[in-house]
Amino acid sequence: MVIQESLRLYGPAVTTARGVLAEMKLGEHVLPKGINMWLYIPALHRDPDNWGPDAREFKPERFAGGVSAACKYPQAYIPFGLGSRICLGQNFALLEIKEALCLLLSNFSFAVSPNYHHCPQYSFLLMPKYGVRLLVSKVHKTSA
Repeated sequence: MVIQESLRLYGPAVTTARGVLAEMKLGEHVLPKGINMWLYIPALHRDPDNWGPDAREFKPERFAGGVSAACKYPQAYIPFGLGSRICLGQNFALLEIKEALCLLLSNFSFAVSPNYHHCPQYSFLLMPKYGVRLLVSKVHKTSA
């Protein structure tokens, strides 16, 4: 749930392109066939109409019932894309994330530094403008 919520709020991709294959109506707008649209993924992932009034809050429990129960329109959750253009590395990336977190969290504890300044920078990829400042300490395991 934490991984899904992290990817929702701070996924690496910022935009994705889609082509309009046939004229269609999107809200009040008529989109002609043949145009390309750029979707801003952070806006999709923070839309209160889809995610609820707490859409900007970090709440991993929203994924307790899976993506389909987390929001009104699950197809708008696209940290790795969707459909025929889904990222081929999605399963491998999720496996790597889980393994890395298990190894790190079993050996270290983390706290956000008081010097940390939260400032996501959106360009081609989402990155922290000033880096991520953490206080890291080794977990001392006791034998049972």
